[in-house]
Amino acid sequence: MKERLIGFLFVGALVAVGVNVAADKVHAWLFADSLWYQAHWYIPYLILPGACLLALAWSLGFFRRHTPRRADALALLGMALLLYLTVGAEHACWNYCL
Repeated sequence: MKERLIGFLFVGALVAVGVNVAADKVHAWLFADSLWYQAHWYIPYLILPGACLLALAWSLGFFRRHTPRRADALALLGMALLLYLTVGAEHACWNYCL
C-alpha cells in the first residue's frame, strides 16, 4: 500500500500541475476575455484535475473491493491536498475579478 500511495502522490502531483498548466494555456489562448470561463473557473481547475486524479488512483488499484479503506482514505486525502496546492497557481480569477 505504501508504494502505491507514494507513486500516486508523485505521479498525481505531475498530473495536477500538468492539467492546471494546460487549462491556463487554453484559457489564455481561447478564453482570455470570457466572463463565463471566469465565472465557472472550477471546471478546468478543480473538476478536471480531480477527475484525472481519480482515474489515476483507480488505475493504480485504489477504490477497488479488495483495497483497504484506509488506503482509499489516504488517496482521497492526497487528492484533496494536491488540488488545494495547485488551484491557486493558475486560477483565472484568483483576485475575484467578477
